[in-house]
Amino acid sequence: MGCKLKERSVSRFGRLVCLNGPEAGQEIELDQELITVGRAADAGVRLEDQYASRQHAEILHLDSGYQVRDLHSKNGVMVDGQRLVEGASAWLSDGLEVQFASTRYRFYDPAATVTAPSLLAVREPGLRIDVTTRQVYVDGQTLDPPLSVKQFDLLWFLFQSRGRVVSKDEIAQAVWPEAQGDVYDANIDRMVSRVRSRIEPEREDDPRFIHTMRGYGYKLEA
Repeated sequence: MGCKLKERSVSRFGRLVCLNGPEAGQEIELDQELITVGRAADAGVRLEDQYASRQHAEILHLDSGYQVRDLHSKNGVMVDGQRLVEGASAWLSDGLEVQFASTRYRFYDPAATVTAPSLLAVREPGLRIDVTTRQVYVDGQTLDPPLSVKQFDLLWFLFQSRGRVVSKDEIAQAVWPEAQGDVYDANIDRMVSRVRSRIEPEREDDPRFIHTMRGYGYKLEA
């Protein structure tokens, strides 16, 4: 299994280089605004991978860089070793590894100096997260000191699910997978409270980002 090259050229556009399988080393140019990834015959990045979905993911070429978005695939999308929540997206930065099912790629961006997610985060207001450096930005300011490992994992999970209410069971599975669901609600509430105090310390009574949905869980608005 592996990836199948559909078109190869050298240009100013970003590109994917296949890292495993029979097509390892081959390049795919990302020269369209929307590029589909999957086993479908008409996919822009066609996967010869039995574990991949027909419509597995899509790559968006935006003014500020490249994004990859999971299309509710069965076996998921990994970005720099972290699996995206179903339907979520993440920025791609130069040299980053992205994996669709069992097929791995290295992403290269000739415009890396202006499209790195950390630079994008600094420019934009609101809450921004660079998963490659595990850095958090609030209204363009770097959060310092950085969040702890579990605090970041919690915030990243909420950020990927932004706009959607997530239950405490979902949070427990995403942040404490080693506990196999055996996490007290009180522990989750305390962790959310700590994260909230870091990213919006002046708005404890009127949260801007993390909203409590009583009786169910939390929702992040960024």
